[in-house]
Amino acid sequence: MAKRTNGKEFLDRRMTDLRGVLNTVFRGQSAEFKSLWMLIIFLALFGSLMVYSSSYVDSVKNNANPFGEMRSQLLGMGAGAVALVWCAYMKPQTARKLGPILAIGALIAQLLVLFTFLGKSVNGNRNWLNLGIATVQPSEFLKIALIMMVASFVVGRSAFDKEDWQFWIPPVAAFGTIFVFVGLMSKDMGTMIVMAIVLAGMFFVGGLPNRFLKWLLAGGALGVLLMFSLGGSRRGRIMAWLFPNAPDPNQYNWQAEHGKWAFAAGGLFGAGPGNSKMKWSWIPEAQNDFIFAIIGEEYGLIGALIVIALFVYLGITLFRIAKKTNDVYEQLFVYGVTFWIVGQAFINISVVLTMLPVLGVNLPMISSGGTSMVATLMALGMVMGIERNNHMAPRLRVVGSRR
Repeated sequence: MAKRTNGKEFLDRRMTDLRGVLNTVFRGQSAEFKSLWMLIIFLALFGSLMVYSSSYVDSVKNNANPFGEMRSQLLGMGAGAVALVWCAYMKPQTARKLGPILAIGALIAQLLVLFTFLGKSVNGNRNWLNLGIATVQPSEFLKIALIMMVASFVVGRSAFDKEDWQFWIPPVAAFGTIFVFVGLMSKDMGTMIVMAIVLAGMFFVGGLPNRFLKWLLAGGALGVLLMFSLGGSRRGRIMAWLFPNAPDPNQYNWQAEHGKWAFAAGGLFGAGPGNSKMKWSWIPEAQNDFIFAIIGEEYGLIGALIVIALFVYLGITLFRIAKKTNDVYEQLFVYGVTFWIVGQAFINISVVLTMLPVLGVNLPMISSGGTSMVATLMALGMVMGIERNNHMAPRLRVVGSRR
């Protein structure tokens, strides 16, 4: 009886601690904080619904559990929710110390992907770590690590002035290292383009002199040409996008063409939830890179525009948080997360609308991918922690004197 009572008391204490953490994180926060977590909840739940809708046909065809992809997505949401609350509860100064640890851990995991039997290739990209019970994509956490390390370099480089080229060597070197391990060796062009956008955006808000900008753009163009020269399906997809009317014996334009057909079938109001026809094996990876096409077919132009508007509003909210943040490191971090999530979303949407070639970039919080969900929610949790700290900080108020 005593043991049972002690166990109940222990559980009650833990529940009390959990309620205290949740109250600390979510109660009495700013309008931007509330907007952010409501956007996160809606996008994540809507994403799980779309993952199920777009994946169950192929799952049944392959004699798999029709809820398999959705279950994995919900597990990622659960783990990501824990990471989000934990990061939002942490002080930003504590979260900042995780940057080097996260970078080293993610790079080690990426090396295991490349050089051990644990590495797994999907559609030509060797970018997954097979742990038996689950697969993990280390490059998703490398995105967070890159943002944190670049912000630290920009803030902590007191030996040189920002006008000196030596000031920008460490962040460029950090990106160069990741480029080799993820871009060239893993052949993940989409991830590298997203990271390049993040780097360029953080350099811009971090004070990169204009005379260095041309070298940054030249280096980016050279990197794209280098990845393009590697050949394989990547070159074929780009050539098919550049010359859509040319013969396409390898059917590189198959996804893009059927994505357009999905939007045409959806019309203004859509065919209705679950009524997509293109997901019946007409669009490969419908639950991943081309989930926006299924959204357009099932919810129509109106639904697609609402999703775009939500990502625009997410970007506006994140920019507002960044502008009101006084600490330079924290401000750069929020900007980096904004460039990552919003930039990746609009790359994915542009690919589906054939404005860009197929790059293998998912739609944050909506496409299938447990690792992507955890990493995205973790980064947004850090932003929520920064905004919570902003809201708690005392503010000076100018009081006019009476005459």
